[in-house]
Amino acid sequence: EPRWGVHPDDHKRPAADVALRSLPPPARLYMPLNQHVGGAARPIVLVGQKVLKGQLLAEAQGNISAPIHSPVSGTVTAIGEITAPHPSGLGFAAITVDSDFAERWIDTDGVADPFSLAPEEIARRTAAAGVVGLGGATFPAAVKFALGRRLKVKSLIVNGGECEPYLSSDDRIMRDHADQVVDGARIIMHAIGAEEALVGIEDNKPEAIAAMRIAAERFPEVKIRPVPARYPMGSDKQLIQTLTGKEVPADARAAEVGVLVHNVSTCAAVHKAIRLGQPLVERIVTINGGAVARPGNIFAPLGTLVDELLA
Repeated sequence: EPRWGVHPDDHKRPAADVALRSLPPPARLYMPLNQHVGGAARPIVLVGQKVLKGQLLAEAQGNISAPIHSPVSGTVTAIGEITAPHPSGLGFAAITVDSDFAERWIDTDGVADPFSLAPEEIARRTAAAGVVGLGGATFPAAVKFALGRRLKVKSLIVNGGECEPYLSSDDRIMRDHADQVVDGARIIMHAIGAEEALVGIEDNKPEAIAAMRIAAERFPEVKIRPVPARYPMGSDKQLIQTLTGKEVPADARAAEVGVLVHNVSTCAAVHKAIRLGQPLVERIVTINGGAVARPGNIFAPLGTLVDELLA
């Protein structure tokens, strides 16, 4: 048993037990140019321009950055400063897109057999799709692929810990789309040259553990590993120590002890980016708490206002 951590009261239900639902496209989306770790993206569209769902709005700038794509089809109506959804009330740069509600996608180029691609090509496509860490850190995923390959990482750790007392987005992606998570994990293994994937899931999520075991049945290299429910189990250094016994030094990265950590929702996003050619244009948001009329988890387009989620 780990000798660290606390046991906050669990408030995951009822949201955790409601199947994922999708939010219809809002009338207007606000796409921040710095919604990821690193350099803000640089706009490549003009005000008044018509765009399709998945179309590139802003390109990555610098070594650590990510491109941004339109979550709806419609029209670019503004490029400029908006008030941040943040206690500071500061402004930040954003692209505003008004939806035409037609949901017309760009032509996507998916790959039927990702394992026939060179690892570098998987990294290139993941970067182009704007995939960033969906556990909350929003670090560009392909940058970690390159680091993992350079340091010859042997184990991919898939983070399904989700120890935060109210959140259940990772729980739901594993329950409702376990196949996508497992496929994405296998694609990441190929991209970094890992031999195994250890999927850490807190033992207070039995349904997620069961769904992932079924999805991983045919792939012995993907190992489902229940871990004790303990905060902060979702923190990568704690999860690594629990699953492998390795302690990552305070001044080092996980890859330096031979492991790389990616969140379960990031794995699903890699699956969509490579197999379907779809860029990252949505994420799951948990709506939960005593004041909420309809608790649950919602696949919401990036740039959605909170009032739309609560409607």
